[in-house]
Amino acid sequence: MHHATARAFLELGVADSARTHAEKAAAIEPGNRHYLLLLATVAHQMKDYGRAVALYTDLVKLEPGRSDYLTLLALEHIASGDPEKALGVFQRLLQLDPSDENTRAQVLLLEIKLKHYHQAIETLSGLIEEGEEKARLQLTLGELYVETGQTALASKTFREIIATNPRFVPAWLALLELSVDTKDRNAFLLDLNAFYTTSGLKLEQKISLAELFYVRAAKDSAYVQPLYGMLAEIGKRHPGEPAAAMLKGKLKLREKNPLEAEREFNAILRKHPAHIEAWEDLITAYIMQKEYAKATNAVARAKKVVRVTPMRLLVLEGYTAFQSGDTRKAVRLLEKALQEKHREKDRWIYLQAASTLAMSYDKLGLTEKSLAMYRAILLLDPGNALAMNNYAYMLSLQGRDLAEAKKFALTAVAQEPDNPVYLDTLGWVLFGLGEYREALQYLEKASSLAKDDLEIAGHLLKVYEKTGDEQKARLLRQKIGMMGESGK
Repeated sequence: MHHATARAFLELGVADSARTHAEKAAAIEPGNRHYLLLLATVAHQMKDYGRAVALYTDLVKLEPGRSDYLTLLALEHIASGDPEKALGVFQRLLQLDPSDENTRAQVLLLEIKLKHYHQAIETLSGLIEEGEEKARLQLTLGELYVETGQTALASKTFREIIATNPRFVPAWLALLELSVDTKDRNAFLLDLNAFYTTSGLKLEQKISLAELFYVRAAKDSAYVQPLYGMLAEIGKRHPGEPAAAMLKGKLKLREKNPLEAEREFNAILRKHPAHIEAWEDLITAYIMQKEYAKATNAVARAKKVVRVTPMRLLVLEGYTAFQSGDTRKAVRLLEKALQEKHREKDRWIYLQAASTLAMSYDKLGLTEKSLAMYRAILLLDPGNALAMNNYAYMLSLQGRDLAEAKKFALTAVAQEPDNPVYLDTLGWVLFGLGEYREALQYLEKASSLAKDDLEIAGHLLKVYEKTGDEQKARLLRQKIGMMGESGK
């Protein structure tokens, strides 16, 4: 009766009552596998994973050869956050049925997750011998060799894949990345040439590989020169290819070389005058050089030749106006842009417009409008670090909602821990909350990253004064005075 009642309550979604009756049934007949199984199910639903693990363990003891009980126990160990024990149970399952592909896949995934790479290599080698998706399994094997420092075996594995399937681009990518990581420039150039001369590969695939290196180069400078080599090879084989030229121009912008970037974008626009991204990046290059008249002129020319949504052109013009110091014009254009009916279709353009408008409102002293705009941005894009930082800083200047400001500032810093602006915001919010020791930690780091920033230095000085560290305060006052005299 207790078992039947527990099942009825479980069907109704009343987990507490289901558990009460299931516990009573299991207590009366502790060896009844049906009662234990129901109780384990209820415990799992209530997220009492420890209890569920204990119950599945009892079931396995009752019937050691039941693979379904072992599988449930392994999955429960995963749910309880104990993958090492789950791996042990899956390995027991393999002893019962060594040919079970699902279990072998689970073992492999857990071995990789737990960084048991040598065991994973053994497991994967067995799967490759029998599996149908041989190329992808071999690719994973090669990546495991990289993780264990067996670069020669990794290279051999990637080359075996390419020999069998020369158009399998992920293997080419892995091979070229290996050459970069091992600093083998000659191997990289030879393999790059082999990749570009492989018949049947499309230009889009070559561009995609370069784009992947562009992303990697943002985090690892070792990829910058190989990327230039890639783009040069594409240029030789496909002269005037705009996608490669755009990547080169973007790379120049990232390297803070706007003059060379400007040349790249102008070259693209001479052949492709309606290339909106080239116009956008060209304008960015002008703004980086503080060539505001050229930027404004470029916007006017783009409006004549580019066929895109009115919102996109308005945002481009509004951004240029903001950067050139015509804030009121920026507000007028951006407010009009946000009235366009393309918010969902052009989400990132909307966010760009809203961010610039929020900064424009702030610059004009329209604090409430600026805060409201940042709230709108964060509703649409909760992970927007810039919006979180700016919103938190504005609240700190107002001395209000500092607990909320702290939450946003902490999240922004977590995303970009070496951004001095974000660190300064967090430090200043903490100062406002009276958490001076924590504020000092973040402001000192911000000051070390932006040594010539007067505002950050001023915030740090306030903390020194508040904590009574007169020696550091005196030295910092002298430094601020020298910075002010030099016009920095």
